[in-house]
Amino acid sequence: MNKQCTLCNEHIEASEFQFGEAYELEDEYWHAECYAEYFGEALELA
Repeated sequence: MNKQCTLCNEHIEASEFQFGEAYELEDEYWHAECYAEYFGEALELA
């Protein structure tokens, strides 16, 4: 399955999810830095 960042449209590797460099949120995929850039805050998962 090809997962692309919602903001930059670049491919996200499975290892990026494992190391907290990317996230799946409400059926969207985000690089951590793209999320922070778009929303102006870092994502914190509990």
